Amino acid sequence: MFYKSRNIALGLIGALALGMPSATALNVGISPSRIEMEINSKTRSQSIRVLNLSSEPVEIKVSVRSWVMNEDNKLQDVAPSEQSLDQWIVFTPSQFKIPAGGAQTIRFAVRPKIQPKQGEHRAVLYLEDVRAPNTTDKPKSKSVRVVARLGVVIYGYVGDVKRVGVVNSVTVDTKPKTPNAVFDISNQGNAYVRLKGQYAIWPAAKYPGAEATGFVANVGQPGAKIPENVLDAGSLPSAPVLPSNRRQIRLPITKKLPPGNYVLDINGDLSGVSINKGIPFTVPAGNNDGILTKVPSQNLRNSLRRK
Repeated sequence: MFYKSRNIALGLIGALALGMPSATALNVGISPSRIEMEINSKTRSQSIRVLNLSSEPVEIKVSVRSWVMNEDNKLQDVAPSEQSLDQWIVFTPSQFKIPAGGAQTIRFAVRPKIQPKQGEHRAVLYLEDVRAPNTTDKPKSKSVRVVARLGVVIYGYVGDVKRVGVVNSVTVDTKPKTPNAVFDISNQGNAYVRLKGQYAIWPAAKYPGAEATGFVANVGQPGAKIPENVLDAGSLPSAPVLPSNRRQIRLPITKKLPPGNYVLDINGDLSGVSINKGIPFTVPAGNNDGILTKVPSQNLRNSLRRK
């Protein structure tokens, strides 16, 4: 299955057109959208299929980098180390042209140069749209312009992989113009953790309790049937929290809510631990006023039920 460039940002882990024009400028499909693989003593080979969805030919340059998630939960390139996955990846081709409607396969292999440490190793394979210089450039210039890029995130695992996520608290901040649910998450393992599941917003007076709610089929899809009295429903944010990190993952509440009392109902899990909780919050009458409703860490931990 191919994934259009405009959908890749969420599917991969965030906007990957870092500091460049919108990813839609690179009108290609990529399959798969994310790669997770085991690394051992044998060379591991993988492939990525790139499809040109536009009516014009496109020229692509390929590169590989190491990355982390920054404080804003966005992918950020970082300098490699000897334990970086990008240092072990070899790929071909490094630059190619795809005619309109055509396709190209990128093949890569992982060849560790040293003994990898246990746990998670990360890289991102960038696809950059390369355009020839315009007529104002010097005639003999061989420079090119990179006008957009996308990335395929690659995770490599070695040995015993442990995903140990802790939800320290959940808050609902109604002060901004667009309220946010804020998940404070710590990762105490050696591989990323991410939230999975759904949320629903109920009027507080009609909320049946966390144990009485469940998953909404096809949430976010056209024709999805929302339960009676539910004002809005959707998927939990899926940004990863990397090993030995603590991050606040934000969920914008885009549904326009009149002043009143509500409950943010959560049905999901984090690294195998179920989260089944109702978070009460209040939308105040003033446009610029708001409150921060917080579930204490201990109370929240008591609400987690291991699967």
